[in-house]
Formats: sequence, structure tokens, C-alpha cells
Amino acid sequence: MLSIPILKQDFLINKKAILVCYACQFFSLLLATVIRAMRLMQISDIFWDTIPVVIVPMAMQIVLAHEVVRKCEADKTMDFLLSASVSPAQVITTKAGFLVINMFFLFALSLLYGCVTHVYDLTGVWNGNTYIVLNLGGMCLHLFTGGWCFLISCMGRTEKPLFYWMAGAGPLVLFYIVYLTYYLGPPQLFFLQYITVFSLFRQAMFANASLAVLPFCVLLAALGVACFWGGRRLFCGRSLRI
Repeated sequence: MLSIPILKQDFLINKKAILVCYACQFFSLLLATVIRAMRLMQISDIFWDTIPVVIVPMAMQIVLAHEVVRKCEADKTMDFLLSASVSPAQVITTKAGFLVINMFFLFALSLLYGCVTHVYDLTGVWNGNTYIVLNLGGMCLHLFTGGWCFLISCMGRTEKPLFYWMAGAGPLVLFYIVYLTYYLGPPQLFFLQYITVFSLFRQAMFANASLAVLPFCVLLAALGVACFWGGRRLFCGRSLRI
């Protein structure tokens, strides 16, 4: 069960970071709209199927997971919440819900804009259905990225802040750089597409809206749920020991 007062508090505290992510998201989609109108096919895709589907949501999950758990523990806000009549399980479940809710609304609003403006139809390969499936896959991807960062955030208040950025954000950024190396590099680096979590989310797989993408999406979502569950268990375990 989520705590509405805690949700409201987290939204108020993190509203600037959330607004920056929304601004970047819609600026990218606006550029995609302009590029579509100008028929600049060579540079169109990154602004509607990469920046708003992969990069901005991942950045938002990384930042918010740190803010709602690690930073709240550092500034003693978490101690205040735990001293009130709210159980550790409800506190940390609400924090997880905050991450999922923000990710959902970011995708929902950008998907609505993309469908209305048809940002995807410049090449003739994509249509409304495949664009929707792409964004649903993106939600599954960032259920995992958010879950992973949440898990690392919950590992303990004794860890130094650098631990979160190295163990939480670090692997995700490194994996994406490896994936980009495959995508932009020579054919000899083809094997790089199979060695990171982003191997489960390659935009080209969604172009046909095939059921073949379903197992990858389910796996990403399952990994994300497992990470959120693991983070909750870690947080509740150490809170009860305090």
C-alpha cells in the first residue's frame, strides 16, 4: 500500500528534476517533428526512438532512485519517516511506486504526443502500432533500470555516495556505451550486441510489432520487479535491525 503523503512529498522535493526530464523528452520529440517536416531522414530516428525511449527515461530513473532513497537517508528525512506511524515496508514501497509512476507518465505523455504528430513515419518502416509497441518495450526496459538503481540505493546508508554512482548508474551507462559501440562501430564488433542488458531492447526488433519481442519485454519486466523486490527486502531488513 502506498502512502499518499510520502508520494506528495517526493513529487514536491524532486519536481525540478522531473520537469527537466519532461523538458528534455518533449524537446527531443519536437525536434523529431521538425525533422520529419524537413524530410531529414538520416538524423530522424535518434530524436524519437532513442533519446525519449532510452536516454531520458534512464537518466530520470538514475537520478530519482538516488534522490528518494540515498539522499533521503543522508539528510535524515528517511529517519523522520520511519519514526512516524509508517512501516518501513510502506515507506520503501511508496518510494518504488514513485519511480514507476514517474516512468509511466513520462512514457504515456510522450507516446500520446508521438502518436498525434506521427514522428515515426518518415522512413515508412514504422507505423502507429509498432511505435506503441516500442514504447511499451521501453517501459519494460526502464522498469529494470529503475529497479536496478533502486536495489543499489537500498543496499545501505553506510556506503559512500560514490558507491551508488559506480554500482548503480555506472553499469547502465557502461552497457549503453558498449551497445552504441556495436551500433555505430564496424561490423567486426557485432558480438557486442549480445553482452549487455540492452541486447534485450534493440529498437529494430520492434519495427514489425512481432510477438518475438514479447519474451524480451517480459524478461526485462521480471528483472525489474525482482530488483524492486530485492531492494524492498534489503531496506526492510536493515530498518528492523536499527
